[in-house]
Amino acid sequence: MSHSANGSIERTAEGGLVRFDRLLAFSIEDVWAAITEPARLSDWWPPFTAEITVDLRVGGKLVFVWPDTDFPTFEFTITGLEVPRLLEHTHASPGAWMRWELESTPEGTRLLATYFIPNQNVEMAIERGDIVGLHHSLDRLEPALSGHPAPWDNDAFDEIRAGYAKVENA
Repeated sequence: MSHSANGSIERTAEGGLVRFDRLLAFSIEDVWAAITEPARLSDWWPPFTAEITVDLRVGGKLVFVWPDTDFPTFEFTITGLEVPRLLEHTHASPGAWMRWELESTPEGTRLLATYFIPNQNVEMAIERGDIVGLHHSLDRLEPALSGHPAPWDNDAFDEIRAGYAKVENA
């Protein structure tokens, strides 16, 4: 797999696997903190201001509450945990899950983010913008790690969506 910014989408008998493979010029400990600590998560992942809580243990919860919107609360259950290398949790659609795998490299950290969407929800996840949203959030991770969080940018989101549409229609 290449280390490009774009995600790869693979259809399986069970659903869709979306993978992002990123090289980050930061230590594994710093990247781990960015994906597991509420204050750090809020710098890059959610598109809206969120109140985030994390109970970092198998069976624990990641909870995103959106106080300034009528967006539904997201509550994900942690299903796999190997500090500081693996975080796996459920996701918004029934049967969906995410896996965050970290590996130290000479350049910093390799982050492999995998998002599984069951067959009945693949089209909904695409329409809802889950894949594009994850891509844009990962684009915001590196500035956040640098101490300069980038705000959510709807124009950038639309550009990313258009890029995936071109690939899909090619």
